[in-house]
Amino acid sequence: MPRKDSRPHVLLSWFMDDWGRFGRAYEQIAAHLAGSDKIARVLCLLPADWTPMTGMQLPLIVHEHREKLSAITLRPHCVPGWIRPYSLRRALNQATPRKLPVLLARMLGFCPDNTLLWLFPPHPLAEQLQGSIPRKATVVHVIDNNAMDDTRTAEWRDWVAGQYQRLARAADWVYVNSEFNREIFSSLNSNTHHFTNAVDPAFFGTPRARRGVVKVGYLGWVTTRTGVAILEHIAAARPEWQLLIAAPATPYSRDRLQTLSARRNVVWMTDVEKATAPDFLARLDVCLMPHVESAYSKSMHPLKLLQYLASSRPIVTTGVASVDRWAEHVRIAADGPGFVRAIEETLVHDTPGAALRRVEAVQRETWEIRVRSMLEPILDGWSERAPSREAAGLGYRGTGV
Repeated sequence: MPRKDSRPHVLLSWFMDDWGRFGRAYEQIAAHLAGSDKIARVLCLLPADWTPMTGMQLPLIVHEHREKLSAITLRPHCVPGWIRPYSLRRALNQATPRKLPVLLARMLGFCPDNTLLWLFPPHPLAEQLQGSIPRKATVVHVIDNNAMDDTRTAEWRDWVAGQYQRLARAADWVYVNSEFNREIFSSLNSNTHHFTNAVDPAFFGTPRARRGVVKVGYLGWVTTRTGVAILEHIAAARPEWQLLIAAPATPYSRDRLQTLSARRNVVWMTDVEKATAPDFLARLDVCLMPHVESAYSKSMHPLKLLQYLASSRPIVTTGVASVDRWAEHVRIAADGPGFVRAIEETLVHDTPGAALRRVEAVQRETWEIRVRSMLEPILDGWSERAPSREAAGLGYRGTGV
């Protein structure tokens, strides 16, 4: 077993199983925490979706395991339905997912005196870890306020809001990425801090002269907050332009992009992930962010906006709340015709100087700098902090695995 180290050992959970694909906020935070000499180790646990089994399978998938960083997906079951007796199968499938995080943490040197639980709700895994991991302190980190997603059922949104409230009230710190969320969560926990998203330096680009066919593009997930109607109008109004969309293929995106992707001037790429995303942006003449304005979008700070700025490419966006800070570097439009006009103005009036100013605007917005700021409240008095009262009575003995 590793020698006990009093520096924070971070056990971090996310609500999706996508490590290594998109470079999302949690992955950037985990990697930069592991790169800090103030942090002893980072264990990132991800929940797997339920999938039918044809045979026995390991209860975990190891995505990454190196000196200070481990990223592991926890499978919800490991014994298929045909295994008998039923009581044994049920015990293994129920006990293993609950006990495995505790066992993994213990093996990697986590203990009540050094564990920092860093939770990204909403997901049942967040409260499972809160109730089972002995720890010194807890960070609850809210990226988008999913309780505001009015396309989901009222029952689901009520559950999300309830989990946010329970976790936030019990946390030592609450981190949020928008002023909208800060106002909500500071009423639940006075130790709420506002940290926006940041940018990977791989996205920093250089200005280039436009040549050939005009290429406009969108990078990111297609969800209920994406104004697909705006993209449809652009493609129809300017068939001589090429509209490039880099978005994962999900059931929702397949449905929403079915008509749009059938157009001859539209290219939908489903395989653009974090390694190739900077090259995708480098091919564009104008970057698009057609987010729908709503309470849900007010809770966000789009990662793609910083990536767009870093690429040096001009940007046309709707006027969602997170855009205000960067207003001098973007063009704002409200609908399809407005986007077309703004794109045309950009093609005529954008300059290399404006492109350089966009890059300069986000040079101090890197993940390294952001995570360093996130660590400041945690490290202040860490050595004197007693283990969390929430962890009283919890221990690493008797894992049952």
